[in-house]
Amino acid sequence: MKQLLRGINPWLPVFAFVTMFHIMRGSTGDAIIFGLGTALLIADWKKLLKWHMPERPKFGKVSVVIAILLSSSVLFFSERGGWQDIVLLLALAPIALTMVYYRDHGPKPSSTRLMARTKWIWLTLALVMAVSELFAYIWASVFKDDQSYPTISIIVNPILESPYGRGIFLILWMLIGVGILQLWRKK
Repeated sequence: MKQLLRGINPWLPVFAFVTMFHIMRGSTGDAIIFGLGTALLIADWKKLLKWHMPERPKFGKVSVVIAILLSSSVLFFSERGGWQDIVLLLALAPIALTMVYYRDHGPKPSSTRLMARTKWIWLTLALVMAVSELFAYIWASVFKDDQSYPTISIIVNPILESPYGRGIFLILWMLIGVGILQLWRKK
């Protein structure tokens, strides 16, 4: 078994589970997105793709700010789920893929206690949120009641219906992404 799983990307089981979840709930678009991600991870794991991943690309602050403002304005002024949103998603997908799917090059710093503790905090938070969302979905499906134990999307939707709430949310959401990806971190 150890030999079979050697070199597997730890995100592969997560993507495969999320793909099956979206298939079961009938969300075709989400199932296609996560299914393509799963297929890409399998192809990379089994070395079916003959390509060399470059180092992580570096973007200047100005280009990132322009991309955030442009994306936020498209999402702010267009109808939710409209064709403009889809075009923007398709345009940003390759950029996002290069930002998160790269090989590390060079020496890696050794893990510290703080890094290990932080990893476990984030892992615990992610698992709690995922289990909570799954429970809320099952609750709503079984009891036909999405108000007693709402999903995050049900809580956030009223905010996103307001153009101002949507604008603020979009800018914060993108800045959080910049922070998580550490685009502006110094060496």
